[in-house]
Amino acid sequence: MINVTVWNENLHEQRQEEVRRIYPDGIHGCIAGFLQREGDFRIRTATYEEPEHGLTEEVLQDTDVLIYWSHMAQESFSDEVAARIHRHVLQGMGLIALHSAHFSKMMKLLLGTTMTLRWQHGDRERLFVTAPAHPIAAGLPQRFELPVEEMYGEYFDIPKPDDVVFTGWFAGGEVFRSGCTFTRGMGKIFYFQPGHEAYPTYHDANVQRVITNAVYWCAPIRKRMEPFDCTAVRVSLESQRESSLKLSVFFDHIREAAEQSGRTEEEVTACCAAAGIRGVEVEYRQFAERENTIRDLLGRNGMEISCFYEFFELGQNPDINHAREVIDKAKELGVERVMIIPGFLKENIATQLAARHYSYEATAEFMSHNEEICSMKTALTQITAYAKEKNVTICMEDFDSVTSPVSRIYQLLWFMKQVPDMKHTLDMGNYAFSDENVLDAFDLLKDYVVHVHCKDRGLEVDMAANRYGRGLAPVAVGDGYIPIAEMVGRLKDIGYTGYFAIEHFGASDQLNYILRSADFLRSL
Repeated sequence: MINVTVWNENLHEQRQEEVRRIYPDGIHGCIAGFLQREGDFRIRTATYEEPEHGLTEEVLQDTDVLIYWSHMAQESFSDEVAARIHRHVLQGMGLIALHSAHFSKMMKLLLGTTMTLRWQHGDRERLFVTAPAHPIAAGLPQRFELPVEEMYGEYFDIPKPDDVVFTGWFAGGEVFRSGCTFTRGMGKIFYFQPGHEAYPTYHDANVQRVITNAVYWCAPIRKRMEPFDCTAVRVSLESQRESSLKLSVFFDHIREAAEQSGRTEEEVTACCAAAGIRGVEVEYRQFAERENTIRDLLGRNGMEISCFYEFFELGQNPDINHAREVIDKAKELGVERVMIIPGFLKENIATQLAARHYSYEATAEFMSHNEEICSMKTALTQITAYAKEKNVTICMEDFDSVTSPVSRIYQLLWFMKQVPDMKHTLDMGNYAFSDENVLDAFDLLKDYVVHVHCKDRGLEVDMAANRYGRGLAPVAVGDGYIPIAEMVGRLKDIGYTGYFAIEHFGASDQLNYILRSADFLRSL
């Protein structure tokens, strides 16, 4: 569905009876009417006398293609609204400028010339298709005539068009570049000359076909983009390629950074890419809701999905159909890893399990006889078998929750031993949640590690006791007490070549933290 806004001054129709007879619903009403019949469009109309001329920021945000007719009020049109249209075209909104709209403020802004031409009322026009392979010319004869139209003649002061789709010849001998396309920023523009208000041009079937085709052609093929910044490159592409350290970041951090900083997700993602970050960790449910947006965002910035992660309740609801859906999407997109959070235990059961952390045997004995944990194991065995067929790796991390059955070293080791092909996402900071040492975890679980989260932990203040202590505060990677550098060294020693995912949920300045974390990790 293409969102089309048809804009018309609607001044001639109100003030001139002869125009009102031809267009009783206004030129905008005529165009909206035939578009509604011809295509799969969601159409709104707007006119000059509405607040902000009916072209508010919200309207333009929701417009894929703007059709624009103007004449009488060119000079009194708002400079601010003209600049707004200009910005949205640069971001990717399509624009169809009709007839005397060539002289509008927004067309002068977009094309940068005077847009002047020769003109005379009341002439017969013959339009020739001069770019027959262009999509706007689809379904049209080689030429068609308009019995009466306002003559526009050369010289038409425009920059060189991308294509001249139609050339007009008038009975008085004038010729004109009557249908021209341009590209400005990410937006496509089509200027079409016929359409004087005193003639029934927009009732003509060929003219209607031209405008309908132009809507399809002008519509953006991807979501709206912000104009590109001149971005300082923090890391060259060649040095990224040569580096053995592949960095990723959580998409939630990008989203939060945009909200905190007032920047767009596009701008934050570009900053991440410039800092040498190549991958993004995405919660699958969030991805499914915004798939096209996220894929476009990453594609434009040369990034990929490094891992899907997803929350399940496999102990209470071991239905694995959703897991298959995630795996199928990972296979489709070339995502090599899916991290599963298998579910949570009742608090009293989790307390009993945690009490056995002192030995693997005690932990394994309890887990092997707990119904919910065994249900998780059975479901995970089916999931990993299905993933293996798709060449997707299933992994679990040391999840920082008191009710998680995988918050401690021995709990994870039990799942690694019990579930064939299960692998480990080593979260460097989450073992601190259970007051365990990540270096000890690495020694026991290194043969299972296929993915790494670089989470550092900071000091926390106990105001009542007036003291500082080791805590779980989110900090930029390298600013806390977790032995990040030593862990990276150990991982490289065992030949780990996967992603190092930057993670600091709850950070007050995500963008700053992301860039500092990337700088620190690259320094290693």
